[in-house]
Amino acid sequence: MKKYILLAVILTFVIMAQATIINVDNKANRPSGYLTNLQLAVTNASAGDTLYVYPSNISYGNINIKKQLYLFGSGYDGKIGTASKVDYFYLDTAATPSSNSSGTVIQGFTIERSVNCYKNNIKDIKITGNYFSYYGNNINLYTDCSGWVISNNYLSGDINISNNNTIVITNNVFKGNSYGIRTSNSSSIVISHNLFMNWGYLNNVQNATVSNNIFICNTGSYTGGTMNNNTFTNNISYCSNSSNSYTLPPTGNTGSGNLENQNPLFVTGSLSNNYDDTKDYHLQSSSPAINAASDGTDIGQYGGTEPFVWGKALTIPSVTEMFISNPIINQGTDINVNIKAKKADL
Repeated sequence: MKKYILLAVILTFVIMAQATIINVDNKANRPSGYLTNLQLAVTNASAGDTLYVYPSNISYGNINIKKQLYLFGSGYDGKIGTASKVDYFYLDTAATPSSNSSGTVIQGFTIERSVNCYKNNIKDIKITGNYFSYYGNNINLYTDCSGWVISNNYLSGDINISNNNTIVITNNVFKGNSYGIRTSNSSSIVISHNLFMNWGYLNNVQNATVSNNIFICNTGSYTGGTMNNNTFTNNISYCSNSSNSYTLPPTGNTGSGNLENQNPLFVTGSLSNNYDDTKDYHLQSSSPAINAASDGTDIGQYGGTEPFVWGKALTIPSVTEMFISNPIINQGTDINVNIKAKKADL
């Protein structure tokens, strides 16, 4: 068994060393050797390749991905200016479906429309650290798109789950004037450690686990009918209009440990409007949400294991050298591997 494990380790490092890093920059003054067309780069890349997409004033357009790729943009500041901008990402399948885009990572982009999964069996996608500027459906999972992790994003619109399963939605900021989450009936949906601003309710969501979120509501009490049978645990709600209240768990749902209609005490963040990126939505030291989550961290987007980072930029290093100092070993002997890596410079 140890021989097989060792072989797997060696093969992993060989694959890492062989995977190509592709730089894409559509500016006129891009460095020599950088590609300019992101779709062409994606089409010509091999499965497992990494693409670094540099910031620009010009969108890279609509991108169709038919293989597993790692795409990293430059992060965002939420303001008009240079960013790694894409209109649409389409997670797709090869024409003769021997492969598809399962396992793809999309991080650090300003996405001006949406990420879309239209084909069957596209799984284990990670969408993290992106800025969605469109008020509408920001992420659409239309068919058999399970095992997705959606984390650390700023969303101006909704995530449409379309009754897929095994979806984790965590440590995101939902700007406001939207439902946030739409159309889900699976008990394997986890909605945790998010901030929902100017929020009314989850639209047509049933059976989900809803924990450790901050809900800043824009209406009075919820009367039921569009979200039910969900389990609400250790969330906090607050309505800025003192004459309104928002019961947790909402009518038709169950749960415990929730803080109902309590001010979360943001440092300077608004309690009545959409998210304002000039304000500070960290919690004051006296906030009732401090250490009040079910995992012992803070309720909201700054709790959990992956706290929200505004403008989350690329943090993935690239392997530049690998040296195995003892390639011939006996069973039970450690293998010594020296690796050199460098941080991406976007």
